[in-house]
Amino acid sequence: MDIRELSAATLYKTGAFVLQDPQLLRISLRDNIRLARPDATDEQVCAAAQKAQIWQVIEELPHGLDTVFGAETHLSGGQAQRIAIARALLADSPVLILDEATAFAAPESEAQIQAALNELVVGRTVLVIAQKLDTIRQANKIVALNHQGQVEDIGTHAELYSRGGTYQRFWDERAKATGSQLT
Repeated sequence: MDIRELSAATLYKTGAFVLQDPQLLRISLRDNIRLARPDATDEQVCAAAQKAQIWQVIEELPHGLDTVFGAETHLSGGQAQRIAIARALLADSPVLILDEATAFAAPESEAQIQAALNELVVGRTVLVIAQKLDTIRQANKIVALNHQGQVEDIGTHAELYSRGGTYQRFWDERAKATGSQLT
């Protein structure tokens, strides 16, 4: 179905988003997580925060879940990202869209974000928009776009790499830049 035909309410019930910049609001962390489901109980919020690998950080804040983002605390990019993941977990939508979800994460946060994403993707249709090729390597289907944003090829990592084209060039450039074999 063309998503332009969906109402905004239906779109947000059907899909949860974890964007490159999570855009937390200047409200409590509880309410930031509850944006996806305002009627969620504290137990559900805590469970989502635990699965998102952010609960320990929240517990150490001056007012826990009631700590106001931006006024009483500032979070690292990776921590803010895990709040967004908790929000998406709480939404429990059948479709998940990850738009460069680990792009701004520091290396030490990236493992925690990846663990949280592994919890989040179970049982969902997941669309991953990524330039970090390692984040899409295990996908069931990869849609490779050329520099003009047009679909160049569709397949698994192995299929796309073996056919050459933009996808293979991206991998080869990455391997050359890192001095490793990534195929």
